[in-house]
Amino acid sequence: LRADAGLRPRMGLGHLEPASPLEPASPLEAHGLSAPDTIRAICRTKVPGWSLVAEDRLCVGRMEGGLSNQLFKVSVRAGDGCDGQASSHVPCALFRIYGNGHATALYDQDLEVLIFKTLGQYQIAPRCYAAGDGWRIEEFFSAQPLRTHQLRNPATIAQVAAQVARVHKVSQRGDFPARIRERPPASATRLWTWGADCARAADRLAASSAEANTRLAQLDVEAILGEREWLREFVVDEDPGALGSGLDVVFSHNDVQENNILESSAGLRFIDFEYSGMDHQAYDIANFFNECTLDYISDRYPYYTHRPSDFPVEWEQRLFCAMYLSEYLEARVRFDDACVTRLMARAQRFALMSHYLWVVWAIVRAPSTPCVDEFDHLHYAQTRWSAYRSMKQRLVSSA
Repeated sequence: LRADAGLRPRMGLGHLEPASPLEPASPLEAHGLSAPDTIRAICRTKVPGWSLVAEDRLCVGRMEGGLSNQLFKVSVRAGDGCDGQASSHVPCALFRIYGNGHATALYDQDLEVLIFKTLGQYQIAPRCYAAGDGWRIEEFFSAQPLRTHQLRNPATIAQVAAQVARVHKVSQRGDFPARIRERPPASATRLWTWGADCARAADRLAASSAEANTRLAQLDVEAILGEREWLREFVVDEDPGALGSGLDVVFSHNDVQENNILESSAGLRFIDFEYSGMDHQAYDIANFFNECTLDYISDRYPYYTHRPSDFPVEWEQRLFCAMYLSEYLEARVRFDDACVTRLMARAQRFALMSHYLWVVWAIVRAPSTPCVDEFDHLHYAQTRWSAYRSMKQRLVSSA
């Protein structure tokens, strides 16, 4: 996450707090790259214009919270005889250190770098200044993330819908890398890859303590993993074969939520594309609808709130889908058009997929919980699993 100076994300799920000074090494330190002098030396060599800036004028501040990555804001201190002309175009940059362990197993790091560089060239993601073994230097966006209560504002719905559609059309470009375009839908693949990681993480947790074993038994990981085959079929069943029905395989963000949507002077911008890839277009829409019910700004255990009643109502879903299709199809689409109804119905199915994948994601992340500010991943997994089961019951009953 990139946020305005002085704010930092807590837990990688978007809790923002005042920035803290650089802290001693933690269990999440990776590759020995986190020493301020090391960061300064790399940035001075790689960031455009910074080779003319003295190293002692590069300020390094840690942005705490990444579970799989460590983030540092590196900026040029003003004045003191610094060559302002050399640094004026890049006043600050974000230095990312990739973490080790189970958190980074959730996505292909090499593919993520390719996606990030490609989107940076398209001016969709932050620009990538340089990347190396275990690190990357990125453009720093000075902007504020949306808050959950803003997501259902009609103006926000319209803007997010149009931006999602623009991202989805990226894979139609002639210069879009074939290595990305030719991959299968990420959500279908992750049912099995993340599911396997989930099973291994559950085994480790069960062996770690009696309390963890009891909580996993309450979750019933075996039942969760047993749901995959049904879910894979359900989300794509009854394909109408129509363009924009929700089953088009497009380049997708796959984590459209408030803390990954920044309000900038140029409008809304998406960040944090590590889970992005080719997917059915309904997944991003469904994930956004689900995220309207979750708020990660909380100072009390379990450090998030879930309000199922905040799921967008029908007219809000219609507004989103109409705005999305107007941009995606590049045609005038009205709220009551049949294509809107089709896309809504498909997004409701994929809302199950969204809940499910974040359940297994949370279980995979759970072994790291003691290191990351007490956010209770097993509690979060239970919340998303309960939401999945309630939604499944409604959808199957209505069908």
